[in-house]
Amino acid sequence: MASILDILNTNLGKELINKASNKTGVSSNNVSSVLGMVLPLILGNFKNKIQEGYSEALNEMLEEAPNPFKFMTVFSQKETKELLQCGHDYGEMILGENFSSVINTISDSLNVDKEAVQEITTISIPVVIAILSIQKKKENINKDKDIEDLIDSALGSSSKYNNSFFDTIFNIKNDPNFIPEASEMVIGKKNKKDSILKGYTGGK
Repeated sequence: MASILDILNTNLGKELINKASNKTGVSSNNVSSVLGMVLPLILGNFKNKIQEGYSEALNEMLEEAPNPFKFMTVFSQKETKELLQCGHDYGEMILGENFSSVINTISDSLNVDKEAVQEITTISIPVVIAILSIQKKKENINKDKDIEDLIDSALGSSSKYNNSFFDTIFNIKNDPNFIPEASEMVIGKKNKKDSILKGYTGGK
């Protein structure tokens, strides 16, 4: 089963971890731990906002995500300050009043500085939006229910959009080292490497 946390096994995920670690001074291991909690929460809040009636604004966000099809290949060239600004703008809408409580909870749970957790979260939000934006276009999705299904796939509770999810996060065309692993996860081979999820979001 796919999950957003599988991104941490990709070149994109490593780049995200490096950027966040360099910006905050937090170790790569601790950044990974923060992302392990943050990424599912971003998706969960996105889905909640759709159900609360903010679908028009959120759809516009996905449609206007800058160069979504190129995002994965240019991510390493993006300035961290650009990601922070973009993440701040997106975060206000997605996390809203929950932002502070999310940061405090993660900071207390992992014993990581609150400001660092906030920056890691803010940097990661545009990455999540880019993944959803790319998939939305690949799958030609327009209905709210289909976007919710897209999010469920990324959370590991549905397999409906696994193929486009793996194709996006592994960037198969430019990351050939991950093709065997991605293929194994898609077809469910028993001999694949253990998922980093370990059931965290319901994925198998």
